[in-house]
Amino acid sequence: MKENNLFYKMRKVLILSASFLFLFQACKKDGELVPEFEENTIFSFFSDTTQIITEVKRSEPLEIAATQIPTGLVGEYRDSSFGYTKSSIYIQPLLSSNALVFSNGNETVEVDSVILSLEYGGYFGDTSVTQTFDVFRLDDRLISSATYFTDTTIAVQSTPIVSHNFTPHPTKKDTILQPNNFGTSELIEVSSQLRINLGNALGDELISKQGNSELANDTNFVQFFKGLKITPQNNPSIMDNEAAILYFRLTATNTKMTVYYTATSATDTTQKAVDFPVNTNSVRFSTFEHDYTGSAAETALQTQNTNFAFVQAMAGLETVIKFPNLKSQLGGKILVNKAELIIPAVNGSYSENVGKAEEVTVASRDVDGRFQFIPDALVNTQFFGGEIDTTKNEYKLNISRYIQSFLNGGQNENGLTLLVTGGAVSAERAVVFNENSSNNKIRLNLYYTNINQ
Repeated sequence: MKENNLFYKMRKVLILSASFLFLFQACKKDGELVPEFEENTIFSFFSDTTQIITEVKRSEPLEIAATQIPTGLVGEYRDSSFGYTKSSIYIQPLLSSNALVFSNGNETVEVDSVILSLEYGGYFGDTSVTQTFDVFRLDDRLISSATYFTDTTIAVQSTPIVSHNFTPHPTKKDTILQPNNFGTSELIEVSSQLRINLGNALGDELISKQGNSELANDTNFVQFFKGLKITPQNNPSIMDNEAAILYFRLTATNTKMTVYYTATSATDTTQKAVDFPVNTNSVRFSTFEHDYTGSAAETALQTQNTNFAFVQAMAGLETVIKFPNLKSQLGGKILVNKAELIIPAVNGSYSENVGKAEEVTVASRDVDGRFQFIPDALVNTQFFGGEIDTTKNEYKLNISRYIQSFLNGGQNENGLTLLVTGGAVSAERAVVFNENSSNNKIRLNLYYTNINQ
């Protein structure tokens, strides 16, 4: 797994549903002191034998506001533990200005190319494997005020505009030929991006609308040019831990559709370019597909009788964690000094290209089944934890306030749900030991004081 620092900071946002996307970041209190829980007082007891029951489940599709997600995921990969995964994106290029003009009436115009550029933001998997992306023109309009689920299907034209075969290079800068202020073109260096030639016919169609209502404003334009779907072709020959999900910055200045053309007058020939940007006003979202056939994850889904639990981003898999006997085990009234949920990661389920998730999280569900933050996540996200400890090969989450609230009757019996942090903008996954493991297993380290004494 590879990603750059900027994408990692964005990915740290907890994405459980559309409402969680920015709320988690807004709730961070980096300046707050770490809660001072005491585990070694003479009045404290320690237990790591709390009964835990886990259940691996398919995640529900995520619901995403149309103009909210900054990063789109496109590609396919096959995982030795999770099977096959595929991701596509829908995007909506807009006008660079109202009443868009390509040339004055004294010029003839010839299209040189139409390029869709998508700025890389990282990847998950093996980028040495060639992929083929189909780019379709949409038949249905995208609506900026809507929310879309990550299993949404928007109608597209019957044949793709282009099928683009390429080997990804998400960390290598590009050099492109760009028109300059002197009417010619020059080579410039740009950030790493995927560039797909959509063909001259689309450019001819766009230029033909000059002076018409279609190019008057964005509202009219998206009625005429409804958007694009970029989706990978299924490659049945890819093996375990091959191919990759590519991350693209959908609101970056280099993510856009550009018409390159030559304008010729009686006295001059000028090379020009007009951009159709994908920006914060554009509708943009990813859709995800998973096939667990024949995988270890499928076994866990079908029988739950394994030593392993699974979590996967992209609305893939989640694990429900319950503490069925905790109240009866402790008896009476107790004060929780510290409660640490320890989740050991499994070795041997990862390759160099498909590694462990860098961070996991837990959330509770309300009585209607909707995700909600647990109290510990709202107080201090840094102390809350969830990042992989590479030395101990485990995840640790501090859930003291949740456990206290659970014991006091402030939480329902739905338990906690283990998720990959940033699951809407990441392809990461993790295999962890559950309660059935003979040695290294999921456990609750509980330090508490019995206040009945």
